Amino acid sequence: MEYQALVKCSPKKKDIQFTTYTIPTLKSNECLLKVNAVGICGSDLHMYDGHDGYSWVNYPLVLGHEVTGKIIDVGAEVEQFLVNKRVVINPYKSCGICDFCKRGDTNCCDFNNYKYIKTPTEALRYGFREAGGMAEYMIVDSNNIIVIDDAVTDEVAAISEALAVSYTAVLKVPDYVNKTILIVGPGPIGLGVAAILVGEGNRKIHMLGVAQDQSRLELAQEIGVQAIFTSANDLMHEEFSGYDAIIDCSGHPSIPSEAIRLLKRGGQLVLVGINAAKFSVPMDQIVRGEIMIKGSYGITPTNYKAVLQMAANPAYPFQQLVAQTVPFCESLDGFESALNKVNGKVVIDFKEEI
Repeated sequence: MEYQALVKCSPKKKDIQFTTYTIPTLKSNECLLKVNAVGICGSDLHMYDGHDGYSWVNYPLVLGHEVTGKIIDVGAEVEQFLVNKRVVINPYKSCGICDFCKRGDTNCCDFNNYKYIKTPTEALRYGFREAGGMAEYMIVDSNNIIVIDDAVTDEVAAISEALAVSYTAVLKVPDYVNKTILIVGPGPIGLGVAAILVGEGNRKIHMLGVAQDQSRLELAQEIGVQAIFTSANDLMHEEFSGYDAIIDCSGHPSIPSEAIRLLKRGGQLVLVGINAAKFSVPMDQIVRGEIMIKGSYGITPTNYKAVLQMAANPAYPFQQLVAQTVPFCESLDGFESALNKVNGKVVIDFKEEI
C-alpha cells in the first residue's frame, strides 16, 4: 500500500516535498501506525528553514517526532491488544544498558559513547535519524509506543511530547508547586511550563518576554500565569524579593547573567532554550548566592507518561496551547504559521487524506 510523507530532502532552506512510499513488511518488533496528528516542533522549523546545527540529521528525512495515531497492525512478537489503540510515540530509542538508561535518564543515552562535545544524544531517533511521523503511516518499534487515554484529544496528544520537554524542565526545580518561578520566553515550551505549573496548583508564576511577544504573553495570562512582563526592568520594584527559580525557554545568551540578579540566594536557573552562543556570569555571584545552574534536555518515558496523565485532566490547560490545526495537504502553510510565531503550537491533522 502506498502513502504520502513530508520529506526534508537536504539541509537546504525549505528543500521539502511530499513523497510517495510503500508500506514495507513489518519486522517482528514493529507496529504500523495510522497517523492522526503531528505537532510542529521548533527543531522541525529549524530543519525546514535550513538552520545550522543539524549536520547530524540523516537526510532525506520524513520529519515529525510529536506523533499520535492508531495502531492498525503489529509484528509477530508484539502483543495483539495494541491493535486499534490510540497511542503517541517516544522518539528516543535508548540502549537500555548504560548507566543513564539504568536510572531512567534515557534522554542522556549515547550508547556508552562518551562525547566531549554534547551533541544531541544518539538515542534521539524518530524524526531526526529515522523516518518521523509527518506521513499518513509510520512504522514504530513497539518499545516506543505509549497508549493514551480516550480523554486526551488528538491535538493535545500531538503536542504532548513538547509538553514532556517542559515537564522535564519543571522537575529540575524541587518543590516547584510552592516556589516563585519566572518563566522566560512565551514560546511553546515556555507556555507548556506555565500550563503544567498552573495545573499542578502553583499560583506564583510570572512570565517574561519581549514587546513582540505581547499576544503570547496574554495567552499565558489566560491560562493562569499571575503576571507578565516585556522587560526585566519592570520586574524590579521596592517590594521585589527575588525568584526561587527561573526557567529560561528563550535560549538568549543575555538571560543567565540577568537571571543571577533576579534569583534569591539558593535559587535555581534552569536552561531549556538551546543556543550555541557563549555567555558569562559573575562567578562571585554564583558562589555567594549559592545559585544552581542546570540544563534540561528532551524527555524520559516516565516524564512523558506523567504528562499524558495530566493531559486527561481538565485542570491542565493544554488544549489552549493549540494555536492552529492544518490538514496534511497544507502542512507547509502550518510551517510558515509556526515560523511567524503564532500563539502556541501548530498541529498537522490527518483526518483528510491528500
